[in-house]
Amino acid sequence: MKKIKTGILGLDGLLDGGFNEHSASILVGSAGTGKTTMALQFLRKGLEAGNEAIYITLEESRDQIMAEAKSMGWEDIGAHVENGSLVFLEAAGKDLADFIKEELPQFVDDWKGSHARIVIDPLTPVIWAFDDKYEQRMLVSQLFKETKKVGTVLSTIEEYSGQGGEETVIPMYLADTIVRIYTLGPGTAGNRMLTVLKSRQSWHSELTYPYRFVLGIGIVLDTSEMDGKRMKKLTPDLKLAINNAAASLPKREAEQIKGIVKYLERADLGDMEPEQIVHMLIEDYKGDEKVLDEPKVAS
Repeated sequence: MKKIKTGILGLDGLLDGGFNEHSASILVGSAGTGKTTMALQFLRKGLEAGNEAIYITLEESRDQIMAEAKSMGWEDIGAHVENGSLVFLEAAGKDLADFIKEELPQFVDDWKGSHARIVIDPLTPVIWAFDDKYEQRMLVSQLFKETKKVGTVLSTIEEYSGQGGEETVIPMYLADTIVRIYTLGPGTAGNRMLTVLKSRQSWHSELTYPYRFVLGIGIVLDTSEMDGKRMKKLTPDLKLAINNAAASLPKREAEQIKGIVKYLERADLGDMEPEQIVHMLIEDYKGDEKVLDEPKVAS
């Protein structure tokens, strides 16, 4: 089973390398947990690799989504839209049954086999629009079936009960992979948490991990054990190691990493070690080959 990197630092290791190609995955979580941010990271990773990306928005406008991307440091999103590598399908306010049964298949005919990355954000309006459970299931099933013809799909869905309610049952049943993100409550250290609930035909971690929003990257998982050593800034040794690692990469990847590091220098990393984030970042661009020597940590 070919794996697709998620673009969410730390998540690939919990999914045995990423999402399965041509699968449908779901991010389920309450408002403000970072579902749209994760969805944008997923698309951005594909765009950086030269793949096309499709954002199907069933609620927010294209301008709102682009503004959120820019707020996380993705300043070049407009360039991707202009050159046609990132396409938005706005279905807010439309009859969703007509959109899924008629408009979407016509779009898929033009894009079939393109190996694009597709985001559906959020999926919840499809559930809200129809009381009949059979109709809900048929529409969600067709939505996944059609979009998987184009490439690999990531959908978001709102969670209102805190433990998964009626609005999540059908999509979660039909999805190949389910990732749940949630908060433990305000003021709680490491209060944002992520767990993988299921991944068909693939191993996945069953543990729960804290995550943070990091400017310039998006969401980053903390998959390390808490060892009491915490650094708040990038050290000179670590900056030198980053530059050495970037020098071994192609020019485009090297520039992308250097751009992210500028944000890391002023980002709130909380309890996460800068080394940990940098190692995951380099690995994400380089693959399994080790290119960053272990820098010394100031005590």
